[in-house]
Parts: sequence; C-alpha cells; structure tokens
Amino acid sequence: MDKSIILERAQAALDNMILGQVIDREDANQGRTIRDYNARTGKKVLSGNWCTGIFMACLLAMYKRTGKAEYLDRAEFAGHYIMSLQNLDSRNKRYYGAFRECIPQSLETLPRDATTAAWCLVWLYEATGKAEYLDRAMLFAEWHMEYGMFNNWPHWAVFNDKDNTTYFMHGSFQSGTGLFYHDLFLATQDGRYIERGLRPIADRYIKDFIREDGSLIVQRNAMSNAQPGGVDYEVELSMHSFNDDFGNQMLMAASDLFEDEKYRDHARKFALWLARNQREDGNFFNGVKTVSSAVPIALMYFDELGRYYNDPELLAAAEKSYKKLLDMQLMEATDPLLHGAFEGMVSCAEDDPRTIIQLRTNAYALIALLKVEGKVRNFWLGGEHNDKFIDPIYIYNKSNPYPFKY
Repeated sequence: MDKSIILERAQAALDNMILGQVIDREDANQGRTIRDYNARTGKKVLSGNWCTGIFMACLLAMYKRTGKAEYLDRAEFAGHYIMSLQNLDSRNKRYYGAFRECIPQSLETLPRDATTAAWCLVWLYEATGKAEYLDRAMLFAEWHMEYGMFNNWPHWAVFNDKDNTTYFMHGSFQSGTGLFYHDLFLATQDGRYIERGLRPIADRYIKDFIREDGSLIVQRNAMSNAQPGGVDYEVELSMHSFNDDFGNQMLMAASDLFEDEKYRDHARKFALWLARNQREDGNFFNGVKTVSSAVPIALMYFDELGRYYNDPELLAAAEKSYKKLLDMQLMEATDPLLHGAFEGMVSCAEDDPRTIIQLRTNAYALIALLKVEGKVRNFWLGGEHNDKFIDPIYIYNKSNPYPFKY
C-alpha cells in the first residue's frame, strides 16, 4: 500500500463533509451535515443522531492528525446538535436519556443509531475534557441498560409515543454497541458497562449471530431466538451481511480486555468470509446492488487482523480493498458536493453510484484510511491504535504502594 497519499485523501473526504455542515447560529440544524446527496435528483438529506456522531468522530480524528483547531470547533457544533436530541424529560423514565433519531420532534429512537451518537460524545469528551459530553453519554447508558435492551441485546426500535411501542427484533448490526460500552468504561471505570454491556453482547454475538463459516445471521426473534424466514435476503438487511456495524472491532476489543482469543478468532472467521465473498474489483454485492460501506469496514478488518495473524489471505484482501477504496473516491468530480466523497449505494436503476454519496461510507472510509496510515492514537474505532485498560492496581509508586492519606 502506498500510504503517502492517505492524508491528502482523508483531507479531501473531510473537506466534503465540512462543506455541508450548518453552523449558522439562527438555524435549528446547526451542527448537522449532509447525510445523503443524489446529484441526479439534487436531493439532499441532513444527518440525524448517528451520522452527526460519525461526522464528529472524523473531525476529532483529523484534529488529532493535523492539529487544526477548526476541526475541534466544528466537532463541538456537531456534539451540541446531538445533545439537542436527548430526551431530558425525567417524568417518564422509560425515555429519559434516550436520543431521538433525527430532530428534537422525532418519535423514534433506534438504539443502535442512538448508541453511536452517545459513543461519539465519549470521544468528544476525550478530546476536550468537558464533562457535559461524558455526562450525556452516561445518561444515555443508564437509559439503554434499563430500557434499551432485552435478553442482553439492544432493541430494534423504541417509539416515544402514547402507545409506548417497541420493536423487539434482534439484529446482528447491534453488535457494535458493545464497543460503546467498552469505550465508556475506559472513560469512567464503571464496571457495569462491561458486565451489562460489552461482555453479554460479545458473548451473544459469537454464540447466536456468527455461523461456523463466518457469515452472519442478520436477524433473530427476540423471544424465540429463531431466524425469521426470508428476511436475511431483504436488500437493506442483507447489506449488514457485509457491513457488520463494527461487530468485529468490538470482538477485538473484547479479546484484548478479557485476554481471551475466542473473540478475535470469531472476528477472523467473519473477515475470512468477507475475503472469500469479495468481488474481483474489491467491492461486495448483496444480490441486488453493491455495498459500498462494506469496503472501508473490510479494509479495517483485513489490515488489522491480517497483520495480527500474519494471514496472507487477509493481507491480500486488504491490498485489494485499499485500491478499491481509493478508486471509489470522487477526486475528479466537478460538483463540490461530490468532490472528495466516496461512491454510494444506489436506490434505483437510474442512479449511478458515482453521483450518489452517503455519509456512512464517507466517514467509514476516512477512519479506515487513518487506521491503515497508523499515525493517530486514541480515536473512534482506532482499535490497535487506542490505549488498553490497565487495572489501577498495577499503577502505583513502588516506594509507596498504598497511597492512601487516611
């Protein structure tokens, strides 16, 4: 891999995201950026909770990479929009602390999306040291542990309406939630986030969602644990057969924290399955359309696990994915809303993936590039580049092993 061009490419990707950010103090969208853009139709959709979060995470990572203060400033704009979505009405504990999906009036809370919003606030706290960001993430965690999960797995959706509707179905893509709890634990050292968050999610994921061949079971019935017939083949769900929403990165963190290689071994299984189902051009196909967001995710896994195991199959797949990701970047586009972004997933036959962009793919691509470059420490999804937990019992002054005043 030619890593010398990574910073230039990451910079172009971030410039594209920044171009769409609203920072007008009189605009209720302040902090949001463009989530989806279709150049053929001209349609633009602004980011909701989780996409605003991953945009913020990219700003923070590039702030660490470049030291450019503007990125930290814009990250705080994004963080404040996310906080405006948090339900702070303490009269109903069933919703208190949850993040609404898109705008402050949204009825729905999708726990996986809301988790990403809270998760990125943890990283905003890490970068700024401002307690409110961590407090808001902890408030969300209290809600999530009590009302956002069933049988050690996050709900599909919760609705803040008079009927108190909940969708109980369990999806494999909820697995990345465990990594939120891991990072929140590192920031707070509250052990509940491991015992009620990371550990049960990691254990259920390898038991119920990863097949022996490494492929994913995308859905399970929350009550019976059965697979609903046929739903794995619905287009948007089958996207998550390739884009696992960071389940693998969660398993690698669990393996390090628990000092148990069974978690990383399952991550390797999924990575090998991805490698064996990668198209010759480096992309992935879910039976209907290519899954652009899977390319940067696969690159993260192929590179980190390939080097960990010295696995030639994964390392070769990493090279293929890296080349494909660079080819996907729209560096020649004359439309400023396309330039620097990465080709997206189409929604109809009339669309061209090189005239459609989605923040999901753009953000994952930027983070994947920084992970491969290896010049940033302690950032969202940093994996091997992030600090590990060390029990404080091992950190003491040897001449004064019991540093207690009374």
